Order: sequence, then structure tokens, then C-alpha cells
Amino acid sequence: MLRLRAEAEAVFLPKFENAGEASIKQYHELSEQKRFVLVAAVKSSGSLFLVSARGGVLVTASKNSAGNAYSDCGHYMLIRGLQLGFGAAWKAKYHGLIRFLEQHRLSLGCELITRCLGDHAEVPATEHLVVNAVLDRDSLQAYSPLLLLELHSAFKLLVPAMFFFPHADPFLSVYNRFRWEVDAKWDDIRAAMEQAAWRSVPMDYAALHSQNLEGFVVSWVPRSPLLDRWAEQGGAFADIDLSSLHRTLSEEDTGACSSSAEEEEAAKGVG
Repeated sequence: MLRLRAEAEAVFLPKFENAGEASIKQYHELSEQKRFVLVAAVKSSGSLFLVSARGGVLVTASKNSAGNAYSDCGHYMLIRGLQLGFGAAWKAKYHGLIRFLEQHRLSLGCELITRCLGDHAEVPATEHLVVNAVLDRDSLQAYSPLLLLELHSAFKLLVPAMFFFPHADPFLSVYNRFRWEVDAKWDDIRAAMEQAAWRSVPMDYAALHSQNLEGFVVSWVPRSPLLDRWAEQGGAFADIDLSSLHRTLSEEDTGACSSSAEEEEAAKGVG
């Protein structure tokens, strides 16, 4: 008898949908619990690109398969980013990333934005790869954005601009202010979001893409001592090594972020 064992090689987040009145009501309900933080991440339009590791080798996939033009291009963009960030030391960082992903059974959910493989909105200013989420291959759930930020510090991986809010109202105020302004510019939206947010993570979106912003992907993450310590440090990480990444994983309260039906329904995109 032939027996097959299947397991997740890469993980992607469910397709988001525009937040309606019911979702916004849930935003307020979650705010009142004071146990979660709203994270609004800039949405990039490109091709889904997934990264994991097995047997000491980086495994990449895009367009529901591996070994195609999109997965190969994403792999190249990942290597190019390491080369630009670390120069001659890029190979050591590349293999360090492979070991870290394989040891902790993680998958990176990325967006591949190019000028040559077809664009989903306008043509970007330059090709780039954005890592949007770190996901657990066993539970199929996403980790806190703090792990994403530490991966950015350790490997110079590009992450989206993120704005953290302990309550939904400040975010919705800015969102409602700009949502009907067809000529709204990224610089104006970013300035308003930074002023309203509890903490924020920068991204040079205009240089990478344009002044036209498609929207935000909103999620709720559990408030934890790790998140509070990060906020007390000013919302930024200094350069870190892999030992710090290992500690971050061990300090996560419940490993991957919880995903009750209520929270999954509240994880909507707004555009």
C-alpha cells in the first residue's frame, strides 16, 4: 500500500476583502477589549511569492508552482537584496536565512513587484520584493509583525510601512479623511498616519513605487510584553543577529498569533 505524507511547504494569508460596516464594528469591539493592537500595513500590488527552506536549500514558489519565471525572479530579487545590503558577505547571510527558516519551520509571504512580469496597478518605479508576513508551517498562522521587523534588521529584507494603533479610531479617522481623495499622495497619507499612530515603521514607498497608494491591509495582533518593550524602545530595532531572532520566537506568548473566527473576520484590507 502506497502511503503519502503531505505537509505545508509554504503558507499564504487568505485573500483579504475590503472592510465593510460589519468589519469596522468589529474593529471597535476589539479596541474595547484592550488586548489587541491594530496594525495597518501598506499594500503592495504584485505577484505572491513564497519562501521556505528544506534540506539546506531555499524553496521558492509563485503562481501556484515552483521553477517558473516568477519564482526564479523572486529568488533573484531576494539574493540581490542581500548583495546590496551585505556586499561580499551576502552568501553567509543567505545560508543563515535558510538555516533559520528551516530550523523554525517558517514560511515568508512576500509580494514580488516588477516592471517586466506584468503589473497589477501602475508600473512601479523599480523592481522590489516586500516581505509581508512570517508564517508558521505547522499551525499555518502568522507570527507577530515584530518577528518581521527583526528579520528586516538581521537580513535587510524589505518590509511594508506599518502603523500601530492601540485603538481603531485614530486609524479610521485618517482613513476616512483620505479614502475619497482621488489625488491623495503617499507623502500626505504617511505624514497623517505617523502623526496619529502609536508607533510606525517607515518605508520609502514613493521611491520604490510611486506617490499613489492602493490601500492598507489591516490586522489585529495580541498585545504582549514583547510588543510593549518594542514600543518603549521607540518602535525600532538596532542591528541584531540570529540569536535575537531565536529569542523572539521563544518569547512569543503563544507562538503564532491567535486566529479566532472573530479576529480572522476583522483582518480585512482597506483600499
